[in-house]
Amino acid sequence: MSVKIRESQGMLYLDIYVRGARKWESTGISVTADPKQAKEAWRMAEAMRAKRELEVAAGAWGLVDSSRSAVGLVAYAEEVQATKKTKAHLYKVMPYLKEFAGEIQLRAVDADWLERWKAFLLSRPTLAQITAAHYYGAVVHVLHRAVRAKIIARNPSADVLNIHEPEPIKAYLTQEEVALLAAHPLGGELGYEIYRSFLFACLVGLRVSDISRLTFGQIERKPRAHIIRRQQKTKEVVWIPVNDSALAIAGKGKAADLVFPRLSKSKTCATQYFRTWAKTAGVEKKIGWHMSRHTFAVRLLEEGVDIYTVSKLLGHRDLETTMAYAKATEGMKRKAVEALPEIKLEAKP
Repeated sequence: MSVKIRESQGMLYLDIYVRGARKWESTGISVTADPKQAKEAWRMAEAMRAKRELEVAAGAWGLVDSSRSAVGLVAYAEEVQATKKTKAHLYKVMPYLKEFAGEIQLRAVDADWLERWKAFLLSRPTLAQITAAHYYGAVVHVLHRAVRAKIIARNPSADVLNIHEPEPIKAYLTQEEVALLAAHPLGGELGYEIYRSFLFACLVGLRVSDISRLTFGQIERKPRAHIIRRQQKTKEVVWIPVNDSALAIAGKGKAADLVFPRLSKSKTCATQYFRTWAKTAGVEKKIGWHMSRHTFAVRLLEEGVDIYTVSKLLGHRDLETTMAYAKATEGMKRKAVEALPEIKLEAKP
């Protein structure tokens, strides 16, 4: 067994020899005529060589647990699937994985196989690109779990680019559209509560999972009104100021009482309510619960609130997630351009 560095046409490769088989792996490192650059390139390659040698020493081609060396990718994916909720992408990708992977073992999955798996997903006419990206990611997760379980020493997806996810379009409501909806309340007890809670969410940015569990006790009114709540989805704690409009929509009640009790009790899908509401109010956009959160974020950004503050109000863990909202609004772009100084031409001499 050996792992050596070889140079070929200005590129450095790892020459791996184990149990009579030889394999070359690209380091992605090039060598130039500059002595300093060449020295640094070889230093980096040596670090990669040492790491790869340890992996190979753990077993043939990264296999760590010899007792599980023959485990199939599909079989192990089913093990991981059993730990997930039924809505997880891993459940949905299994029919495609079984069709493509067959009896392949975990130890045989390499970068070339993953490239073919990507091409297979992207070739399915029934799969949108973003869905293919999620399905590919589900299998990468299975490989991560295999590394953690010490079945394989290295995840081959590290050498493969993920499927590009198209940038999502964050649909939101303009101030005029929110006013139209506010002027056309839904009828019935549940309908009116959907009407109230959606508009409340436009002012505080909480997800429906949090809105439906919000109690009056979680709306602190002194010294100034605010909500402190641990988010249902991310478990992150958010602190959100509440303005007078949101307070008026919420109303008052006992600390332990739910602000919108019918949301948590009803099993009725709100989709039909939203369709009726939009049509009655003359709003052409397709309304859904998450649009209220999008509207909250975009309106803040259009009013000049900095992206960091918006991120904290939404309870995001990183700014990159919040940046999608900044890209969604044309109002910010128009404000920026209209802020440019006026230029007037003088009469032609």
